[in-house]
Amino acid sequence: MSAYILRRLLIFIPMLLGITVITFVVANVAPGDPVTALISPEDQLMEEDLERMREALGLNKPMPVRYLLWLREVVTGNFGYSTYTGRQVLERVGTRIWPTLELTGAALLISTVVGFLFGVLAALKQYSFRDHALTVTSLVGLSIPTFFFALVALLIFGSIWQVLPVFGMGSEVEGFSIGNNLYHLILPAGILSMDLMAQNTRYSRTAMLEVMRADYITTARAKGLSEYVVMGRHAFRNALLPLITITSLRLPILLGGAIVVETMFSWPGLGLLSVDAIHQRDYPTIQGLTLIVSTLVLAANLLADILYAYADPRIRVS
Repeated sequence: MSAYILRRLLIFIPMLLGITVITFVVANVAPGDPVTALISPEDQLMEEDLERMREALGLNKPMPVRYLLWLREVVTGNFGYSTYTGRQVLERVGTRIWPTLELTGAALLISTVVGFLFGVLAALKQYSFRDHALTVTSLVGLSIPTFFFALVALLIFGSIWQVLPVFGMGSEVEGFSIGNNLYHLILPAGILSMDLMAQNTRYSRTAMLEVMRADYITTARAKGLSEYVVMGRHAFRNALLPLITITSLRLPILLGGAIVVETMFSWPGLGLLSVDAIHQRDYPTIQGLTLIVSTLVLAANLLADILYAYADPRIRVS
């Protein structure tokens, strides 16, 4: 198992290096200039003044030189300073990473548990009313975009019924508490989980139907094992394999959806920070954010590979 994990780690090193190249190039060839974003349109600055500001920020050097300088600092743990606020990028990102991890973690937990449960329930009674109802529900979740669900939730729960909070992580009047935080988490986490939940329902239903028709399930039943043992010990574990793959592949999309959800619900995470950094043309923050999020995605994929190898020991020797 350790040799398998080591091989996966060695694969991630060139991938991470490629991500740094793409991140730096895309951020620096995008339209706009951080210098012009720092000054007011009413300021009448000469071109010489702008050049001096670019020189002070190191923007006058060739792009390959700037990339190597940036990469050298990143390797030492220094992601630079925000050109907009002057704060360290790691400090700025550090205050926002936990809200995003909380939001995406809750959405991932909800979508995985509920989606797999719905898929299993649909497969156990194929072509029943329950199966058709869950299938239609999952198709609706796949067809409607996240932002539309968010708008409907804001209208219904925030304006018409006013039963759930729709902005922020907690009430400033009551102060921070775990209960209040979880109360504010219900709506954004539920909205963010809907797409992945629908995916998990469809794939787990298909996987469960395939497993239930397998020869080893028939053999287990022929041995006289109870249906609970057949389903719990043999069917469920093998049905989890495609679910692990789908969840790991959908994680980047989940993080992308967090940008929309955090913006619409004013959730102070990395998604809201990335939107602000783009508007501010804050290159160091954009680069640092992209690299940190990419590392989190790679780490999640590594975890998925480990779980996949644990669920199917054949993967370890392949």
